[in-house]
Amino acid sequence: MKALATAAAVSPWGVYSVWRRHADVYRITWLSNLLPPMSEPILYLFAFGAGLGPMIGSFEYLGSTLTYAQFLGPGMIAVAVLFQSFFEGAYASFIRLSFQKTWQALLTAPLSYTDVFLGDWLWATTKGVIGGSATGLVVVLLGLYPPVGLLYSLPVMVLGGMLFGACGLVTAGTVRIIDQVNLPTFLFIIPMFALSGTYFPRTNLPGVSRYFAEILPLAPVVDFLRWPYGLPSYWPWQLVGLVVLIAVAGSWAWWAIRQRIYL
Repeated sequence: MKALATAAAVSPWGVYSVWRRHADVYRITWLSNLLPPMSEPILYLFAFGAGLGPMIGSFEYLGSTLTYAQFLGPGMIAVAVLFQSFFEGAYASFIRLSFQKTWQALLTAPLSYTDVFLGDWLWATTKGVIGGSATGLVVVLLGLYPPVGLLYSLPVMVLGGMLFGACGLVTAGTVRIIDQVNLPTFLFIIPMFALSGTYFPRTNLPGVSRYFAEILPLAPVVDFLRWPYGLPSYWPWQLVGLVVLIAVAGSWAWWAIRQRIYL
């Protein structure tokens, strides 16, 4: 019980120190780390927006008339948040845990386990916000999203980054070899990326697949990022669900990584 209480102790300075350590590493390699994952949602935006947009034209979305590119833009912001935060939590944290032993080294400093965990989680969230903001700037420059909308969407990116960063940390804490990270990537992240309303309204999906898409964790993030064009009537329930998922995923990740380090 005493060991658990010690592990759960939190120091804001300790959390910041861990976050700052990751930010300093990122500052050295930011260009090579940012451009490859950022190129994917931006490429989708151009390829689908310019390629399919003229064929689709405009359509009604929650009472607003949108071009396909306007519909797609917020979806690509959500994809950037998803990819950046999940892969930072999954791959980068797994490497720091299993190969670099960064977690173990940090725990020899006057830091609690929770300081190190929260610092890592906060950094994964930060990567998601950086990715979403960079993609959002491109979407704004193309005239597909209002600039003030991007500013007010930052809290949504933070929530999305927290959720998918925690999902990545759960992965890092549960897989045993790095190849196993492919399992949640292809069984969870890719279906969510394709079906959550990023490329088309979920109402287009037939039968039970629509209800499956509605409960995917990326769906509320996509809907909230489209707030300048309207929100579903059930958005308060989506917000509550998002907060609950963050709490569940964060607690699971805390437990899984602690098991990996100490047991």
